[in-house]
Amino acid sequence: MTMDNGEKPLTLLVTAKGNHTRNNSNLRELDSLLAVLEADGESLWEGEDGRGFIAPFKNQAMLSGSCLPADFVKATVHKFQGRECDEIVFSTVLDKYKSPERLNFVDDARMVNVAVSRAKSRFTLVTGDNVFKTSNGHIAALIRYMEYYADDGQVHRAPVISAFDLLYKEYDRSLERLNKRLNPNDSLFKSEQIVAQILREALAQEPRRGIMFHREIRLMQLAAVARASFTERELEFMRNAARCDFVLYFKVGKTPLGVIEVDGGYHDDPLQIERDAVKNSILNKCGIPLLRLRTIESRIEEKVAAFLDQWTPPARDESRRVSPG
Repeated sequence: MTMDNGEKPLTLLVTAKGNHTRNNSNLRELDSLLAVLEADGESLWEGEDGRGFIAPFKNQAMLSGSCLPADFVKATVHKFQGRECDEIVFSTVLDKYKSPERLNFVDDARMVNVAVSRAKSRFTLVTGDNVFKTSNGHIAALIRYMEYYADDGQVHRAPVISAFDLLYKEYDRSLERLNKRLNPNDSLFKSEQIVAQILREALAQEPRRGIMFHREIRLMQLAAVARASFTERELEFMRNAARCDFVLYFKVGKTPLGVIEVDGGYHDDPLQIERDAVKNSILNKCGIPLLRLRTIESRIEEKVAAFLDQWTPPARDESRRVSPG
């Protein structure tokens, strides 16, 4: 860094425990960065030379394009050489399941130096919990330096915690309450147990108590009430007993309101992607809203609540009530 405008030059952001890396990308690091930017009121940047987001892998740089504000310059470390920004964010991407080859690639002295030296005023490191500690390399040294010199308010730990973090061996202690409430009878899959419990708690609140959910409902059963024309592929898909994870209904009535699907890592498989597209098309033709929850996502409770609220009446404004007499 070559300038000092009186700003806080160092920010360290450590994501919540868990294995968040998928295909050389890490959505949790991006979600955590966004959460910190929003909390600090920095969703927009007014510096002369802008801000850059640097990652060691192309997939992370590409993913950032759909997540971060447009003013970020997004690129891999190698493509950022020779360029400077007022602020640089360096995302390390890896989690504890990293291979030695990928660790050596990311924890390279030249790569770390390029990332740090591109920042004119501020440098932010986004990294996983204890991912680089055991290797005791260049990033571990950088983390120790930042922990020592950064202001206390510039060190952020686990700014975003997801209910799906319970799928990992290590998770934040704040999730223990939810973990104890999971019901194995809901599903063989813990991811679906998590969503079932979140749904139960959401539907126990006013004014959502008139809604209920059922599990593993055949898609053919939902399509039977729709006056829609389906393709041969869609009919074949339904005849093969395709099911929906969660179907919402009013307690009085049998018309399906909406569907919630839980998408694990296998949903990245090309065959599963095609099946999901067929299911999406069928539900769309039936006029049934669909919410897909990927297990790498966060703010699951918020997304479920927002999905449910389309069938709940708005809260009455008590301040407008006219008192009698």
